[in-house]
Amino acid sequence: MVDLSRALQGRVPHVRFCTHSRASFTRVEAPAFVFRRGKNIDQILVEGVVRSAVLLDISSKRAREIDDEDLEGAEEAAGLSIREGELVVLHTCWEEGSTKHKTPFPGISMNAVEYLLIRRIAGVAVDCPSIDAGKSMRSHRALLRNEVFIIEDVCNLVKVDQSRLRLLVLPLRMKTAVSPARVVALVNES
Repeated sequence: MVDLSRALQGRVPHVRFCTHSRASFTRVEAPAFVFRRGKNIDQILVEGVVRSAVLLDISSKRAREIDDEDLEGAEEAAGLSIREGELVVLHTCWEEGSTKHKTPFPGISMNAVEYLLIRRIAGVAVDCPSIDAGKSMRSHRALLRNEVFIIEDVCNLVKVDQSRLRLLVLPLRMKTAVSPARVVALVNES
């Protein structure tokens, strides 16, 4: 097992008011994060706590937007393709390359979001503060509208040495849009 969770520092944040650019803990976001009548954390992940996942190396995109061609290239380099119902974990290496997390991080372009939605994924995880580099929240809206949950600020991806794995995702059972989460890679179990 490899723990991909960033430890909470100090006081537990009031997750209702945390914004994607200020939060510094591993978390799961549900549709209610951007939609008033969207599902909360306690309404998702019931059967999806342990999921097949694919880890894609997108490290060349540290400060630029990730597009569909980057995803295709990462799949080709790993010799695999994203399967329906999987979690897609994007290893940007932002965590390793940033100094005190002040360097820009890559977001996911709308082309990449459409590519992931066509593949009918269950969720997407990133090793940076958000899937949106700016404040537009376009990628959040598109994914969460389709009930694709989002995991942000995972860490330790350099310790995972395989592209196919299983992820254990454990958000707190909260009636909120965002929850701190423990995310564990179960390696050699794919």
